[in-house]
Amino acid sequence: MKHLLLLCTIAPLVWAKPSSESSNRLVDTINSKKTTWTAGVNFPGETPEEFAKKRLGFLGNHPDPNFRVAKKVHKIGRTAIPESFDARDQWPQCKDVIDNIRDQGNCGSCWAFAPAEVMSDRLCIESKGETKFEFSPQDVLSCCDYCGYGCDGGYTATAWIYWLGHGIVSGGDYNTSVGCKPYEGLAFLNHKTPSCKTTCTNANYKTTYEDDRFTGFTYYSLDKSVEQIQTDIMTNGPIQASYRVFEDFMTYEEGVYQYTEGKELGGHAVKIIGWGSENNVPYWLVANSWGSEWANLKGYFKIRRGTNECGIEAGVLAGIALNNFDPPDDTGSAIKAVSSGLG
Repeated sequence: MKHLLLLCTIAPLVWAKPSSESSNRLVDTINSKKTTWTAGVNFPGETPEEFAKKRLGFLGNHPDPNFRVAKKVHKIGRTAIPESFDARDQWPQCKDVIDNIRDQGNCGSCWAFAPAEVMSDRLCIESKGETKFEFSPQDVLSCCDYCGYGCDGGYTATAWIYWLGHGIVSGGDYNTSVGCKPYEGLAFLNHKTPSCKTTCTNANYKTTYEDDRFTGFTYYSLDKSVEQIQTDIMTNGPIQASYRVFEDFMTYEEGVYQYTEGKELGGHAVKIIGWGSENNVPYWLVANSWGSEWANLKGYFKIRRGTNECGIEAGVLAGIALNNFDPPDDTGSAIKAVSSGLG
């Protein structure tokens, strides 16, 4: 199988930034409270329901509520955890991969994007920067028939299971010629799930679908513990997380997000690459999949750390790409449970 793929810059979906005169009541209310973050209008003309349908899509880790993912438990050296951490700085040879902000467009496919992003990062890290393979969310979205409902939402653990059992080909964002199966306009523009194709849709990509498929080695969950999550990121790379999205998050611009105002809209899956503190408020540094033009942090956001804000510290998943990977700083981590597959 061929696994070498260079990333390229894509044309992002541009979010309009209307003037302050058109700021809605929610934005004004949040900013008047002078909380830890600043609000603005990111999605002009969209109702909360339209926003949720287009931008969210996380339905849970697995459709079976009794399903449990194998849990990795690290021995924690508390003094070894720094005050701040950024995976882009820790692994500079993979900075271009880790810093690649994806764009799911108008499809509720975050459940496919977040795992694919973490898989891409970890394969690069494990190969010491030699393998830069951009896993295709499109391949998971269209071809994993037990993962969920395509653009209407899906389950992240099943995406990891699909990676282990079937393998995933390469593929960049919409309107690129990156990899075997770039993201399709039907999903990006129209909120429709494309049919499964078992051939490469990129005519310029010369590797066959079968030869391009990359199968991962294992995946696991982590405890709802700041130290466990931090240790895993420091040891193995970025992780996949999920959280409940409320109306106020539609308006996030910068600062450390915490719930302030509005009703719950649904779930969202994202990638955590590090942590830090801003104005004495601890945060997770999170890569979103709404394009690099979203908000004011080039596609990233910060969310309060240590309080399980909106569930961000529960349900964390990650994986290992290579079966010969030996983390250089793994201080006795172990798997405590055995996960069941899908029949």
